[in-house]
Amino acid sequence: MNNKFVVFDIDGTLLTTEMKVLDSTKQALVSLKEKGHDIGIATGRDYASAKSIVDELEIDTYVLCNGSVGYVRHELAYEVTLSRESIMKLIEIATEYNGQIVFQSTNGLKRHFEEPGESLTNAYESLGWTIPDFDEMYWQQSQIIQAMLFCKQEDLQKYAINEFRYVSWHKFGVDVIPREGSKAKTILKIAKQNGFKREDIIFFGDGMNDIEIMEIAGFGVAMGNAETEVKEKADLITDSCNEHGIYNALKSISLI
Repeated sequence: MNNKFVVFDIDGTLLTTEMKVLDSTKQALVSLKEKGHDIGIATGRDYASAKSIVDELEIDTYVLCNGSVGYVRHELAYEVTLSRESIMKLIEIATEYNGQIVFQSTNGLKRHFEEPGESLTNAYESLGWTIPDFDEMYWQQSQIIQAMLFCKQEDLQKYAINEFRYVSWHKFGVDVIPREGSKAKTILKIAKQNGFKREDIIFFGDGMNDIEIMEIAGFGVAMGNAETEVKEKADLITDSCNEHGIYNALKSISLI
């Protein structure tokens, strides 16, 4: 079998629900490297929140912020930012309809409104995350590569801004990314840059923002804990992130 580019989501895929990496997963990644395959990460996380996983697993190629940033051999290879003009529109609409916004740069994230609000609080608490600090000037002082919008589902249609695309990642929140940006497009660019064809990409994921990569990958693996829509797009459904899903799938397709 020729070398593959094996790409993993982080939350619910590489990490268990207890936010740990299983020993079987670590063993699987070591085996992949020994057999000459390349490994990548594709996540909605920013650099600060992904770094510990990148370091622990010794992975040097990673796509962050739903595709807005891509690193190859730890060097920034791709970046797209949100325009100040469109950010201003987003803030205006959120102010009018009581939405909450978290702005994200490559170095971290800050919430825009002083009152975090129920939807933001519920989303962060459900994942065990710490609510970002308040800084209403952050978007003016940093290059913003992504925002997280927290609003009622019925209010989302009011945020019709041409530059932006909204990707659901939680029932309480959506990621705000450039219309032309996505995990899938950035992974394809990095794959091509490293000599891989689309059919060489093997992807593991579980969430709604993984569907695009599942569709473009040569082979898509949905975790047992994945959303139903993700499983429908997958070529293989493996065990859950708590039950050695990555190791078992790689064994079953003879990559390790």
